[in-house]
Amino acid sequence: MTGTDRAARPGRRVAGALRRAARRAIWYVREVVGENDYQRYVDHLRARHPDRTPPSRREFERMKTDRMESNPKTRCC
Repeated sequence: MTGTDRAARPGRRVAGALRRAARRAIWYVREVVGENDYQRYVDHLRARHPDRTPPSRREFERMKTDRMESNPKTRCC
């Protein structure tokens, strides 16, 4: 291994750590705001109810909003 290879390693480690941190941060934000809910629901329907057609994203969001409004005590405001 040459001296330049060793010098490049810390930079690669830092870059890799930054990429992992960015992926985790993006995952966390998507979970908090509910961005992954639709895909999780579609995956559930395909696995457990293959005979049902998944709703469109818009229909899903409407169902989600209706569900939240029908039970307002679960909201903060």
